[in-house]
Amino acid sequence: MNQELIINQIKEKGYYILKNYYNIEFINKIIDDINKVNSSHRGEGNDIRIPNFEKFSVNANIFLKEDFFIKIGTGLLNGECDRIKKRCQLGILKYKNGNECSGGGWHVDNHNPQFKALLYLSNVTINNGPFAIISPPITSKDYTPISSEKNTRFSDKIEIDYKNSIHYLTGNIGDVILVNTQNIHRGTVIKQGIRLSLTNYYYD
Repeated sequence: MNQELIINQIKEKGYYILKNYYNIEFINKIIDDINKVNSSHRGEGNDIRIPNFEKFSVNANIFLKEDFFIKIGTGLLNGECDRIKKRCQLGILKYKNGNECSGGGWHVDNHNPQFKALLYLSNVTINNGPFAIISPPITSKDYTPISSEKNTRFSDKIEIDYKNSIHYLTGNIGDVILVNTQNIHRGTVIKQGIRLSLTNYYYD
């Protein structure tokens, strides 16, 4: 895979999807590890999260340390993407009341460029709360936040203003989404079923 092409695509679109990056055997070992863990907490969208899942799963740790992702992130940020630290978070999103999502609405993770790798552990259709991003990308400098205190959060009005620019990143088990989360994005509201995912957070 061409690293320069992928980096340029992320700069242009905000994201790049690696289809079928991991096989089902790799994913099933992670699923087995999920079933062994009891500790978790609720995220802002009422999803279930385990922040440092790499401590509980060998394959999650392999995903976190994937050299190809780190090279992409380093090229994107023009500096070591894991210079400070990195972590792998498990996300379990289940339909219950019809208002569950991952991340709690439209937001940015950082006002400056920040790199993430997201792995789908289940098939994700438009109904399973896929990751969504505005593309061509816009940042917190391009849209008015909810308030000065919540300056990384944005109202749902953005969906009207940019209705033709929202990309819903559906995918299959084993797909990996590489993304610059300086750009406005969200995990959408789940309408049915479940979405299982791992997300690597890299910190420059």
